[in-house]
Amino acid sequence: MAKILIFTATYNESDNITSLIKDINSYAPGADILVVDDASPDGTGQILDDLTQEFPQLQVAHRPRKAGLGSAHMLAMKRAIEGGYDFLVTMDADFSHHPKYLPEIIEKLTAGTDFVIGSRYVTGGKSDYGFLRQLLSRGANTFAITLLGLPLKETTTAYRGFRTSLLKKLDLDSIRSTGYSFFVEFVYQITRSGSQSAEIPIHFEDRRAGSSKISKIEILKGVFAVIRLFADRVLRSLGLKKDGTSQENCKQPTRPCPVCEFEENTVMFYSTSSTGKDGAEYQCTNTYHASHGQIVRCLGCGLIYTNPQLPAEDIEALYADVEDAVYLDNIRARIKTFEYNLSRIKSVLPSQGKLLDVGSYCGIFLKVAENKTEYTVAGVEPSRWAVEYCTRQGLSAFCGTLKDLPTSERNFDIITSWDVLEHVCDPMAELAEVNQRLRVGGVYAFSTLHVDNWFPKLVGERWPWYMDMHLYYFTNSILKHMLERNGFELIRVQPYCHIITGEYFLRKMDSLGVPFASALRNTLLGRKLKDIYIPFRFGDIQLFVARKVRAVSDVHESIAVEDRQLSVVGG
Repeated sequence: MAKILIFTATYNESDNITSLIKDINSYAPGADILVVDDASPDGTGQILDDLTQEFPQLQVAHRPRKAGLGSAHMLAMKRAIEGGYDFLVTMDADFSHHPKYLPEIIEKLTAGTDFVIGSRYVTGGKSDYGFLRQLLSRGANTFAITLLGLPLKETTTAYRGFRTSLLKKLDLDSIRSTGYSFFVEFVYQITRSGSQSAEIPIHFEDRRAGSSKISKIEILKGVFAVIRLFADRVLRSLGLKKDGTSQENCKQPTRPCPVCEFEENTVMFYSTSSTGKDGAEYQCTNTYHASHGQIVRCLGCGLIYTNPQLPAEDIEALYADVEDAVYLDNIRARIKTFEYNLSRIKSVLPSQGKLLDVGSYCGIFLKVAENKTEYTVAGVEPSRWAVEYCTRQGLSAFCGTLKDLPTSERNFDIITSWDVLEHVCDPMAELAEVNQRLRVGGVYAFSTLHVDNWFPKLVGERWPWYMDMHLYYFTNSILKHMLERNGFELIRVQPYCHIITGEYFLRKMDSLGVPFASALRNTLLGRKLKDIYIPFRFGDIQLFVARKVRAVSDVHESIAVEDRQLSVVGG
């Protein structure tokens, strides 16, 4: 007999989930069931855990936050492959997809069809949507089918069946969509693969309880996803883009996500790192923008990060050896950068007290804070060269990382870290350490990368901040989750402004391969550009201010209780 996995994703489905699991078991009694719950606040996760006692074939995976419906389906596909299943069937959890169609989908797969989709729009299909929702749904399908040349009448429903042999053949990691547009992108991949597809008519019923989860922003993302795929289709038709060779042998072994500990991920970009740089890529002003490690997206929480990574002790040793004369050549621009950003958040900072700057480098921010505020300032920095420079400037800087700082150094009123969090080996441990060093009510202000921004989305892998020394690429939502898990409340988010000289701008453009940038740097005009200051505020680097509301020991005790309640059960 075929080994079958039936999957659904839940968020606030407490009114539906018990009946759904019972009906799935009734219509497909030999199948295993996987449910991914995104920390439903209505108790759906606990209900599922209880149901595993009655249904031993039920597996429940608890994700710590809403990370996208598409990524939940991707997680199911990865587990179907890893679990050795022959077929995977996916469906919604609100009874809009009735389990009574499961036998027909499984029969089609058994007969050799690679992909089966339950369709509202083939002969015999039906939908309970009202006029406006019907118009929107039909319009979305027509839009996608026309632009992408899809041989189906239905592309957006999640009621689908797959042979896992098809899933293995497709390049799942190349699918970029994580929300509802995932379903259209997947059909586009199947069409390009030439696989055998079939549609069966279904009655798409209105949900029995709860409310629809699709938002206006998801609809907008879906439109842009179809346009992106249409551009891909045009480029392929013109011979300007071709399928590359299989990347399976390029994938590197990965470790679990440091935020949620999920092992499953998708590869966004394969490693382009080269050797022989002797640690120069860890300088603050390095220009190795085209070089990065393998970058993945966690299917549990959505964190984007370099995976695998060097051992923490190796990375810390590289930073300890850093020397960066170019940074000192641009001190005036750094001063202007820190003065501007400090002035922008001063209203939400304590008026006075003890300030610790983590990753203080050459102490430029320490000097600005000392001159512009009434704070008592100190820094912590791994680079021996930078700490020696701070000492010569009469600044207090400890050589090492935050965890190396003497335990007596705590109860700070403010801790800052500018462009640091993306460099640390374990950002959750770093946030916990910051919590321990702050007094309750103290403030943590920091800047870091924001990958869910128009600029990195527009340029893709050409985004200059995909670099060897950057280990993590955050979004506002994942950072909010991480901060809350470590006892902070987020009180301010705004774009961070970097101010650089015209000459330094040309240096960066030269590193990105912009024509004539190198030649222009060596002219009289290029030298005069050292006195021209250019502000950059694209939004791909964000400034965050968070307040400590709970001690980390209390937070982790609470999390331990939650983890015991929301453990992965049933397989």
